[in-house]
Amino acid sequence: MSDTIVTYTPIDAISTTVQDMRSSFKKGTMRDISFRKQQLKALMAGLRAHEKLIADAITADFGRAPQESIFYDILPVQFEIGQALLNMDKWAQPDKPALVRKEPLGTVVIIGPWNYPIRLILLPLIGALAAGNTVVLKPSELAPNSARAIENLVTDCLDPEVVRVVHGGVAETTELLKQRFEHYFYTGNGMVGKIVAKAAAEHLAGVTLELGGKSPVIVHEDVSDLGPAATRIMWGKLVNAGQTCVGVDYVLVHRSVKDRLIELFLNYIENAYGRLPQKSADYPRIINDRHWQRIMALVNSTKGTVLHTCDDQPDQNDRYIPPTIVDNVSFDDPLMSDELFAPVLPIITYDSLDEALGYVNSHDQPLALYSFGSDKSNEYVFANTRSGGALANDTVFHLAAGNFPFGGTGPSGVGRYMGKYSFDTFSHHRSVLKKAIAFPPPSVDSLRFPPYQGEENAWKPKGFGLLLTMVPLWRLMVSVGPLLRGMAKGRDMAAKPASKQ
Repeated sequence: MSDTIVTYTPIDAISTTVQDMRSSFKKGTMRDISFRKQQLKALMAGLRAHEKLIADAITADFGRAPQESIFYDILPVQFEIGQALLNMDKWAQPDKPALVRKEPLGTVVIIGPWNYPIRLILLPLIGALAAGNTVVLKPSELAPNSARAIENLVTDCLDPEVVRVVHGGVAETTELLKQRFEHYFYTGNGMVGKIVAKAAAEHLAGVTLELGGKSPVIVHEDVSDLGPAATRIMWGKLVNAGQTCVGVDYVLVHRSVKDRLIELFLNYIENAYGRLPQKSADYPRIINDRHWQRIMALVNSTKGTVLHTCDDQPDQNDRYIPPTIVDNVSFDDPLMSDELFAPVLPIITYDSLDEALGYVNSHDQPLALYSFGSDKSNEYVFANTRSGGALANDTVFHLAAGNFPFGGTGPSGVGRYMGKYSFDTFSHHRSVLKKAIAFPPPSVDSLRFPPYQGEENAWKPKGFGLLLTMVPLWRLMVSVGPLLRGMAKGRDMAAKPASKQ
């Protein structure tokens, strides 16, 4: 893997970059929906032109197969652009009965993660542009090749008065977070999420945090077919070498089906990657040495039974960790302390479903929860747990479900995005009510104005109270009034004699 280093943005240039974006927003160019579409179409064309460069950059950072990068990072972004272009006219329409205008927030910052370095910074960018904002992007410094690919894409395809890229590590990000934005969007871990939330609070600005957590899989005794279940669970564990925010973290499996499930897990690993996954072009690597050491420390400290899934061994020089299954894990095992973000799968056996759900509910709400069983069993799980998202009889794939909102709850995140939800996240819903000067008439309007003292004004409080009880009727009149006027106009036109030719 390459050690390409991206040139960090000078700290004293960061405030200038942000101010440039704020000044650009004030020009009003992004209020024009046709201009927003122009930018998104340019981004779509750029993704096509840069597809190989982007896939190669991710391979250089992770060792991930280019086909997977196209499937997981590029195609979802292209789909999201298509959805925005298709629907943004409708999304931007004011809501009625009164008028709720969808207005851009201003200048926003999007801080991307390293695990899906293209997808998870461009998806929110699409919503921000569709809603009419100017944007500062901060790619992760831990995936430097991908960060450079992002900068090349933005520089080649988008208006520099609309989007800018800032590179850097802790110092540069700290300086960036000191700047004022109308919205802060961050994808990553909870520790940094708290820092971003504090920065947003300093400016009384909105914040979206897409974090993570220990996303469980619950396998019931009444699952109809263990074969597809095992395949989907292990895919959801090993995709991107386990470095996926909604990836499978651990499995809670009913005792009656555990042994067969593990056997099928082992079959999947051999069929997908062979007996030597390190030599497979389809098996990714851990992002850096620090994470490799963290994962191996957890594996070495577990009290569970580490199963041999293949014939090779961990290799720090290559940042390689083989697919690892750990059986007989207890709830208090070191593997269960925090989100693993690793190709390591703890297996916990349960006899009572309520016992399993009790464990899930005694910990922070995960970003995702997966349940494999009958409709009745799955519904029982969903009705008695909390999570950012949930999926029956599959894993991870809910991210591809079109315009579903994606987001966490509690420690797994704040806010949501994707499709229209992205547009709404980056929009201010501004209430606008248009009244006629002649309505209400002075005799009614005077109820709210002083003076209130004296016998001649004693009726005002009661009259105003009566007026308030009529507010629902007034709201109905506001909504129905234009319709009635239109109907009356149509009736009048129909009543007029046809003009002679």
